[in-house]
Amino acid sequence: MSTRRTRLVALVAALPVALAGCASVAGVHDAPSEVPDGPSISQTAGAEVTQRVLSETAVALDLTGKQADASRKAVLTGPALAAAEARERVSRGDDGPGSLAPKAEARVLAVSRGTGWPRSILATSRQGEEQLLHVLVAEGPTSPYRLFATVPMAAGASIPAFADPQDGVAVKPPKAVTEKDLKVVQTWAQAVAHPAPKKQPGGIALDDTFSSALRDNAAAQQKSLGKLATYKVAHAVGKDGIVFSLADGGTLTIAGLTRKDTVTATNRAKELRMPSEIAKVLGKDKITEELTVSHLETVAIVTPGDGKSSVVAASEQLADAKGS
Repeated sequence: MSTRRTRLVALVAALPVALAGCASVAGVHDAPSEVPDGPSISQTAGAEVTQRVLSETAVALDLTGKQADASRKAVLTGPALAAAEARERVSRGDDGPGSLAPKAEARVLAVSRGTGWPRSILATSRQGEEQLLHVLVAEGPTSPYRLFATVPMAAGASIPAFADPQDGVAVKPPKAVTEKDLKVVQTWAQAVAHPAPKKQPGGIALDDTFSSALRDNAAAQQKSLGKLATYKVAHAVGKDGIVFSLADGGTLTIAGLTRKDTVTATNRAKELRMPSEIAKVLGKDKITEELTVSHLETVAIVTPGDGKSSVVAASEQLADAKGS
């Protein structure tokens, strides 16, 4: 190898622009008490449950030591739990509360239909300039509602209307979701890969803030590396997902993924120096052969009754780094 070196400056910056901003969701109002073919929980009760769970989440995320793990599992599940555990691993408890601890008053957008189990709540809250989506799931009559996902909405994004709140909405809960249900997430993952696919998948728009940031960051990273290394971005869609039906026949799909950014040095490079956040997780500040950085992502994708699917909310959490 030659004596040339380079520094990875953008590897963690998948979100260089704010996701927050003017985002819109359908209006809601109070629904009547539970009926067999109606909503699983009233709008008022749903809001109270959501607020309680979010408050408990804030407390759990501030805990450290042996009590912290059990407390997180008591209030979190799915992508929210995975992100919280990853954050604890990589931060080692030396940073402040994460984005999973919203304090603003919650407003319910939709609840699952019927009195069966599991039951789901989709809510929103505002934290400063950031609009957040929250999904809560209760597995059974003896199981409390837990936070399945909290995802910041992209600037300018909107969610189409749901069915009449008095009827509740059809929901495919996490344990019933199939690979087919998450096909739109897989399509998006293929579309934002780097290098870009020779033929872009159809039916998916990529002009949202998150997708644009991922693609722009990948292109900038490869440009900064030049001929010293190759850069690859690939996603793996997880099994944790939930699908809410929209009034127009479309869907809102919220699911977790793992993104892996891989840098492979060529024989032109002597070493690649790490950004401080990656170096902290990796345990060293340079690599000479290959680096793989993993992030946990949660995306919310709207598939309208007519038109292309698009990401309306997304989050990421650094999970791991390995290098040699």
